[in-house]
Amino acid sequence: MDSTAVGNSVGHYRLEAPLGIGGTGAVFLAKDTRLSRQVAVKVLPPDRLDDQGRQRLRDEALTLSHLSHPNIAAVFDFGSQAGIDYLVMEFVPGTTLDVMLQRGPLESRTVARLGVQLARGLAAAHACGIVHRDIKPGNVRVTPEGQVKILDFGVATFALPAPRAKTTAGFFERTPALAGTIQYMAPERLRGNPADPRTDIFSAGVLLYEMACGRPPFRDPQPIRLIESILSARRTRPSAINPRVDPALEAVVLRALDPDPDWRFARAADLADALEAVATRERPRRPPSIGTIARWASKLAGALLM
Repeated sequence: MDSTAVGNSVGHYRLEAPLGIGGTGAVFLAKDTRLSRQVAVKVLPPDRLDDQGRQRLRDEALTLSHLSHPNIAAVFDFGSQAGIDYLVMEFVPGTTLDVMLQRGPLESRTVARLGVQLARGLAAAHACGIVHRDIKPGNVRVTPEGQVKILDFGVATFALPAPRAKTTAGFFERTPALAGTIQYMAPERLRGNPADPRTDIFSAGVLLYEMACGRPPFRDPQPIRLIESILSARRTRPSAINPRVDPALEAVVLRALDPDPDWRFARAADLADALEAVATRERPRRPPSIGTIARWASKLAGALLM
């Protein structure tokens, strides 16, 4: 199903405009004709209309139905019509981070505020035993009010004991081991090790770096060299690219990006707390310039001579 589907309906959802397409489905802005509200509808692309693709979409719907958090886009419904399976999600107005970053890096405090919300959403997913595995700018949307929403759990995996492990186990068994986007992958995943919450923390670190610097830390156009740079942790300090980066933010980002998962933040909640400290701390005052000191001295001298 492509943009020509606009105007058609699946179930009681009328497709109004394409929002994007990825490896796990095409997403449309749609109208819920029963509740008279806008929603996002995800349908399988033509090359995924097989039993495995359909099963994964069903499993994604089942898994996401158990996630409820202000920083995760909610799932409303799942259905099938005329051989087309579809997943109905919360429509999140605003802009994805990849579009925001086209204008350049963000101010450090903004990075920290958005990062806190991202980390809180990840912490909620991890508490349910779910690792996202594809945190990147295109999967994070910011509403006009500044609220972060994590999108697209289509390549998520199961990593921790969870109350619903039995109902979600099949979903994760069918998920390809290297699903995701290489540029944002943790080194251990590229080595073939299982994903755990710390792999999401690394991906969040890549995203925070990109938000602060206007470019990701690993960006070689050749996949082999890109993988080598990630495995060898060849990245420039954020402040060397953008001197305005807050040193406290830089320290948080570099810890999240540590190539050894044992040296990263152990939990996404810990990353959120560290970013909260950056977002709320008072900015250090700049020392007065030489010219300002000279003017103060002149005024003081004049006052003493009166």
